[in-house]
Amino acid sequence: MKEALARLIQPLANQLVSAADFDEERVPAHLRMNFRAVDERGRVAGSGRDLRLLQEQLSDRARSSVARSVAQAENRTPKEPSAATRVAAASGRGPIEQDGLTAWTFGDLPEVLDTRVAGGVVRGYPAIVDQGRTVSVRVEATADAAAAATRSGVLRLMLLAVPSPSSYVQEHLTSHEKLALAASPYSSAAALIEDCRAAVVREVIERAAPGGIIRAEAEFARVRDIVSAALVDDLFACVSLVARILTKSREVERGIKAQNSLALLGPLNDIRTQLSGLLHPGFVSTTGVSRLANLPRYLEGMTDRLKTLADAPGKDRTRMTEYERMATVYADAGGAIPLPADASPALIETRWLLEEYRVSLFAQRLGTAQPVSPPRIMKVLAGR
Repeated sequence: MKEALARLIQPLANQLVSAADFDEERVPAHLRMNFRAVDERGRVAGSGRDLRLLQEQLSDRARSSVARSVAQAENRTPKEPSAATRVAAASGRGPIEQDGLTAWTFGDLPEVLDTRVAGGVVRGYPAIVDQGRTVSVRVEATADAAAAATRSGVLRLMLLAVPSPSSYVQEHLTSHEKLALAASPYSSAAALIEDCRAAVVREVIERAAPGGIIRAEAEFARVRDIVSAALVDDLFACVSLVARILTKSREVERGIKAQNSLALLGPLNDIRTQLSGLLHPGFVSTTGVSRLANLPRYLEGMTDRLKTLADAPGKDRTRMTEYERMATVYADAGGAIPLPADASPALIETRWLLEEYRVSLFAQRLGTAQPVSPPRIMKVLAGR
């Protein structure tokens, strides 16, 4: 509701208005909706005036309840087989929920499972869940949770299914690339290359299966062959790009150290913050291969800013204020830098629009990858 109000008021007020500008605490309690969640027996499981918070608090319980209903349906007599039982029987691979999997051994995964419970229908959403070195098949309570989990689970299964060429790539890097990788924020060059492998595999999966979600065993095998064919070349290209990025980051660090005026402490700290937000452990897979190509331009933008900083500190301060205004709106909407793993698509898009906005303010000669302005940033956030 706050987002809708902001969209209505903004043209009337002729200034930027965001959902964060509304103070819910000032709304009388009797005018605020109260939400109540009940379990399968009609008992109150939780209540509150913040629906999103209530959903978060009960998410684990909801998932467990749905999974329990599906499991109970699997144990019914053969006279009344459930959807989950039919799925398990068709695949010949056992119950729908499984742990410790390192290969696709569970047959095709349906998008939904409907189970009749106490005269009603409980709908579950099967998902492949990444457990680190293995995956699990779980029944989630919502379609969004299942989609997010499956995207990561498919990536983990693909990483397990396709042999890693990381050692081969590391052995065949140039001396310059090895030197650049040795000074990365990762614990080792090997860890960085493994992160590059994850980013490359995700990129290839999403090219072959838009959205990165696979539910059929045959489709997984098809995409696995595509990944296997492309992985070595794409991994070399990704690692080479990362080496260029790290080399440019050293140039930025040297530019920061060359400034010795206390009056420039604010903008210098801002550049350091920008740099650490771009380059951190896991930044390759977090950024993604497609967006990684923009990082050299962002770093070049920092270098341009450093070159003009001492001569025009007032202009820089004005530009930084403009940027901080948009960064505050982003933070108020729940955004963070670096991005958390569960960030919404709107927050992800806005996070990278903010980098383009920096370029438009501090290094216009470099150009932006897409049109960017405060109204555009507000529009993207309004759709989150």
